[in-house]
Amino acid sequence: MHAENGGAKIETPVSLAPETASDSAVRFLRAMIFSGELGPGDKLPPERDLGARLGISRMTLRLALKALESTGYIVTTRGSRGGSRVADESSLIECWDRWMRRHFGELGDIFELRTTVETRLAALAAERRSDADLEAMERALARERVSQDWSSLFRTDIDIHKSIARAAHSPRLERVMMTARGDLFIPVNLRRLEGREPQVHETHAAILQAIRDRDPSAAAERMLQHIEQVRRLVDRAVEESGIPRTGA
Repeated sequence: MHAENGGAKIETPVSLAPETASDSAVRFLRAMIFSGELGPGDKLPPERDLGARLGISRMTLRLALKALESTGYIVTTRGSRGGSRVADESSLIECWDRWMRRHFGELGDIFELRTTVETRLAALAAERRSDADLEAMERALARERVSQDWSSLFRTDIDIHKSIARAAHSPRLERVMMTARGDLFIPVNLRRLEGREPQVHETHAAILQAIRDRDPSAAAERMLQHIEQVRRLVDRAVEESGIPRTGA
């Protein structure tokens, strides 16, 4: 909303209802799926553990799980061997399609935040990384070289970015990075983009080389190039899916 003040327009905040505990749990669990930390078919931790981790009661957690199940993100079975699992790949693709149709207009803002935070983290990692930090990044990069499906590759991707963030030794920036990644539903199926995997790996390798060389400017620039490439991949996935690019 805008208010007039001497001819100038002043932004006034929009009133938002407070987030409930179950809403917060839904957002947290959905972010784990969006970022690739939980992939198709992965079993969620036991309710007792999840409740403790989120600081909520089991009843509140079950409300969150029910909401995720009703929207297709998870499947819950009952009985002694029951529990909740992330939905299969085809179901998540449908979830991604619905999410992208509603939120495509937010992509620019999400990628702007990622660019701002992750280029800074890369530069700090080049300045502050230890030998142990470098070894952790190299292990994550080595796992990416192994042939995997796209779901596994995205989980490897998050490991690479986490290792870079930890090498920056800036916990608050790392938390912001994880929040930004959790806001973006990365496609779980990019088979239509076959042949792009080597390009993603090459940009990760270039970031790591700059960090290894302790070159903050080069590390930030390589991270920028990587995030721009991811944006192009997402845009292409949207185009291939026939999703209207409204609100861009």
